[in-house]
Amino acid sequence: MAETVKIILKSGKDQAVKRYHPWIFSGAIKKIYGSPAEGDIVDVFDNKNTFLARGHYQPGSIAVRILSFEDIETGIDFFREKIRKAIDYRKSTVLKNINETNVFRLVHAEGDNLPGLVVDYYNGVVVMQMHSVGMY
Repeated sequence: MAETVKIILKSGKDQAVKRYHPWIFSGAIKKIYGSPAEGDIVDVFDNKNTFLARGHYQPGSIAVRILSFEDIETGIDFFREKIRKAIDYRKSTVLKNINETNVFRLVHAEGDNLPGLVVDYYNGVVVMQMHSVGMY
């Protein structure tokens, strides 16, 4: 497996990440070690080399969409668990007493820590929208 690309933020630009903002803007980046392709997993560090987050890289204004603020593996089990948690949360809240609809959202992208992924249920059909190459 290839080594994960390392992104270093400019001094002071780590504050939003420490407050769990789900995006890293391109203007906050000081240095990129490696040549990430769109959708690649990258690790984000402050300017003192402290790990902050792991996410998908994409060129443009939003350079990183955060998957985790922990240094954990982001393989298939990671995504299964995130989707399971999102669905369980919906079952325990908005779907708990709904008997009059057959349309609802199961996964809310950044709201469920799955940036760029929206999953809707329409009368027995599940529809996925992927707004980030990293989610493909």
